[in-house]
Amino acid sequence: MTSLQAVERTMSELNLLGPDGWPAWTQVLQKAHKTNYGRSDDPIYLHLASKTRLGAVTLLAVQFQDFLQEDGRYLLLQLSITDQNLLSTIQSNQVGQLAWQMPKSREYFHLTGKFYICSAPRQVTRYSPPVLSHLVNQNNAEDLAAQRQASNQFWESKRLEQWRKLPAKARASYTWPQAGSTPKGPPSSFQCLAMEDMTATLTSNAGNRDSVMSQDSNPMSLPSSPSSVTSFRSRWNLTGSSNNNNNAGGEISTPTSPTSSINGNKIRNDNPAKILHDIAFDNFCLLVFKPLDIVHFESSPLPPKRTIYTTDAAGQWAVTEANP
Repeated sequence: MTSLQAVERTMSELNLLGPDGWPAWTQVLQKAHKTNYGRSDDPIYLHLASKTRLGAVTLLAVQFQDFLQEDGRYLLLQLSITDQNLLSTIQSNQVGQLAWQMPKSREYFHLTGKFYICSAPRQVTRYSPPVLSHLVNQNNAEDLAAQRQASNQFWESKRLEQWRKLPAKARASYTWPQAGSTPKGPPSSFQCLAMEDMTATLTSNAGNRDSVMSQDSNPMSLPSSPSSVTSFRSRWNLTGSSNNNNNAGGEISTPTSPTSSINGNKIRNDNPAKILHDIAFDNFCLLVFKPLDIVHFESSPLPPKRTIYTTDAAGQWAVTEANP
């Protein structure tokens, strides 16, 4: 490579950085998202392709949630901890592909990269999200444990933030049985059709679980599932009269003992609506995706345009114009 070619390559790499300092493809993708979806609340589904450890190809649909504001290189998708098909696919192979077809602008993106799972703190999963550069400072530059703690707190705040953005109907779906499993669950498994956010006290009463669990409002449009509440109490070893969970009319009765203990903290378990909300929030995960290679195809111009973005081991991006 001549010195002139080296300078041209360096300038090309500099041009790949957008005004916010992130690779230029992030601006291209976010602009396409805004053009095609605007302020629409309709769910956006992408196709995920991966391979299992045995080499079998899997093709799944995942729902797009948001772009990570603090780092434009990351996409946020929805994942339920009960979705064993998707969860096992990611935990078997962290590398996968996303196909995103833009319906209005006649363009699509093929993104190859790595997946990370941001789950509730009490859940144990593989491939936790990475420590982002803005979380490393002079106070923890040499302390990996402190960096990981700051990262965990950051990603949990992102999970809470995205949970609050979900529509009420979407939150309710996190109380339902595993998607795609057979036979289909009984109607009582799908009683919850809308769920309002009940995490408002998490910020003002951090660590005060008794305050969080003692709200009296009922956010569900229908009664909560007795089987779901029973499962939640069983998981946390909540005390109370198990025989009173269902009465003759199928409604949920208040347990004999309204308080129990979780990790030494007293909580109230006489609010089935809040219990079911916590089940749903516990199931809600962020599937974090970091693209490493992107193919952007635009079919509107003639001839069509195909642009390939690639990154090397050092994280430097390069762009190539390819035949359509």
